[in-house]
Amino acid sequence: MSPITGVLPPVSLPAAQDSGLLSMATSSQQLNQDAQQIANPDNQNVLNPLLDASQSLLLFEAGAAVIKASNRMLGSLLDVFA
Repeated sequence: MSPITGVLPPVSLPAAQDSGLLSMATSSQQLNQDAQQIANPDNQNVLNPLLDASQSLLLFEAGAAVIKASNRMLGSLLDVFA
């Protein structure tokens, strides 16, 4: 039995990474849809897709920040119990 098993209850650490990856995938899919709308010559209103593209960028960055924070937390836990 490792020292971590005896001290901490079982925790699902990858859930944060899954959440970050899901938000990154969602934002990427939304950005592709927005790019198609912007590139469509029949589309007269490109303001909404441009705003959505900006929002997609923020969502992608937030997902990356979640993964980064999860990795830091895991690294800190390993440092504490090493």
